[in-house]
Amino acid sequence: MKKTALLFVGLLLSIHAAAQIPYFAGTVGQDKLYGYTSVKSRPGINQQETYSTFQYGLNNNLATGIDLYTGKDCTYWGGLMRYGWNICKWFNVGAEVTSSFDLNDNFKFSYLTSALYMNGAIADDGNLFWCTNTWWVVNKGADNTFSNYEYLGYTIPFQNGQAITPMVGAIHSWKFDKDIDIAAGFYYTIKNWNLYVWGNDFLESHPRVVVGIDFVM
Repeated sequence: MKKTALLFVGLLLSIHAAAQIPYFAGTVGQDKLYGYTSVKSRPGINQQETYSTFQYGLNNNLATGIDLYTGKDCTYWGGLMRYGWNICKWFNVGAEVTSSFDLNDNFKFSYLTSALYMNGAIADDGNLFWCTNTWWVVNKGADNTFSNYEYLGYTIPFQNGQAITPMVGAIHSWKFDKDIDIAAGFYYTIKNWNLYVWGNDFLESHPRVVVGIDFVM
């Protein structure tokens, strides 16, 4: 029974990682605070999730922070370190490592998430761009998971520091042992704030919908 529960948790964490909005290589910047919170749901079934993170810039490349993930029957707290290197507008790379602990089981270690973020411009003005995220999740007592997604995005700028950025991409495992999932959404920028509306599993009977907001201050 315990092994079955651990395998279920591993599957849940794999879904959790793949369902995130795209991450970009850069960090928040020295002495700045980044915050993000989101709610995920599948309309028609009781499967709500939340994810929140707060990150503080130690310098222009390195940040540290915490995150909190909740699912239907689970709650995980994590501590993270993140590094970003803005090489040029065509190619940027970042990495993040998060160690997560089960708040429902005496704060025991549960999984380690390693991520590689890359992005860059396609057009000279930077409005058309690409983004990839690679995830490696090492689960305690369950199989490790490997996933990747690739996005294309286009930023449509407005006045007063506002813009809307639609993105579309694909989510898949490294092994390509399951069907490739299409994900799409947009974020609306108002100065230092972004509002996200995202989704995936569009061909399933209960697609996933994500609504989130982030800020820098």
